[in-house]
Amino acid sequence: MDWRLSAGAVFGIALVAVVLDRPVLGIALLLMARLMDTSQNAFIRIGHTAIGTFEIFLLIALSAFAVHVFRHRRTLLLSWPWLPGLAAFVLWVLVSLAWSADRSDGLSEVVSLGVVIADTILILSFVREPRHFTLVIHAWLLACVLIGVYSLGSDALGIASTGPWKAAAGGGRETGLGQQPNWYAMNLSFIIHTAFGMALVQRRAWMRWLLVAAGLFVFFNMLRSGSRGAIYSIIIGGGLTALAMPLFRKWFFRFLVVVAVLFVAATTLDWGSTSQALNRIVLSVGRTWSTYRAQNWQVCVQMFLDTWGRGVGAGGYLALLERYNWFIYNSDYHYPHGIFWGLLAHHGVVGLGIFTWIAATILRMGRELTRWTRGSALEVFAWTMPATMIGYAAWSFVEFEYNEKPFWEFLALFTALYLMVKRARDAGVPLPALPGTHLIPWRRAPPTDTTAGVSP
Repeated sequence: MDWRLSAGAVFGIALVAVVLDRPVLGIALLLMARLMDTSQNAFIRIGHTAIGTFEIFLLIALSAFAVHVFRHRRTLLLSWPWLPGLAAFVLWVLVSLAWSADRSDGLSEVVSLGVVIADTILILSFVREPRHFTLVIHAWLLACVLIGVYSLGSDALGIASTGPWKAAAGGGRETGLGQQPNWYAMNLSFIIHTAFGMALVQRRAWMRWLLVAAGLFVFFNMLRSGSRGAIYSIIIGGGLTALAMPLFRKWFFRFLVVVAVLFVAATTLDWGSTSQALNRIVLSVGRTWSTYRAQNWQVCVQMFLDTWGRGVGAGGYLALLERYNWFIYNSDYHYPHGIFWGLLAHHGVVGLGIFTWIAATILRMGRELTRWTRGSALEVFAWTMPATMIGYAAWSFVEFEYNEKPFWEFLALFTALYLMVKRARDAGVPLPALPGTHLIPWRRAPPTDTTAGVSP
């Protein structure tokens, strides 16, 4: 037997044993695999679906959790606020296969939605306490740091990126693990706001410094991709949070000074081709509305009109694109370039309506959570996580597809936070308190008054 197979089998058995004992660790490992896995390191391809590390971890987690549920009578959480909207969308996708021009591509879309549902059920079922939630969030941040370390190490050792986007690195754009640069950047961007938010409510100074350093490191690696979408998403989300939350308003400009100084130094000294990435961002703002995007959007509108608002069905965009625009069909940019446009072309009025329903449900969750967590240690998550998702949604009008990147896993974690706070509120259980004050890393916590309540 190949030694890698035997080693993998031993590792898999050990992993199942760990997950059986500590299910939340299984969730943490699953999310880390979701972030670090790409289609470039897939083991097997079935049609348009790539089977890689994440799928293996998902299978192990599902198997272990099945044992946990049936043997230990652990209940799975099968209800959450945006589930009806998601179920309605899955049903519409299945119906649309009847008129899809590429049913294999459409089935891949169904599989991706199945993964979203499975991940969400696992996260909501086993992340039910604040300590579990913070553990998983720290695991997410650790995965992003490891991705950055690998990326910088690959450049330092001269290890070329693999996959069709190898040429992008030569132009000052980091592809990271062989991913397309925008996808690489967006994988990193989700955790940045939350990393800085957690630093503000840490009692221990070393932990505050560590979280700030990790957030800056992930932010720096995101910049190296040259992705305008990631940059604008961070600016939009961070700006909204800083304006809306008093805690962030207070320290926003102080953190901005630290970030600006480090970024100017990185640009001046050209750490990891940072200046090339910056030049690309600054000089290519006008390309946001570039020819290939506009032409794809025109095709999406035409598909919508040609089907009388029904859409062309799940998948099928590339199969039909040649008859609409031969030039885009033969380029590297043959996808809708935006979630809104993709839904318009594929799923029409019904798909857009369902996604509007889901978005409204998520916004209502965010509004309630900020009110419920006010004054607690969980308040930063109630602000930073929606800010990240709003920034992503804003840029999704010019980039992305709805079923890619770890957006759904991030939303599932936010939903887990919402549900655990709701349960605590209904049961009258107090939330974890703030550590007494909001501190930036270089300030010491005020001394505890040990004489309070003691008579002289």
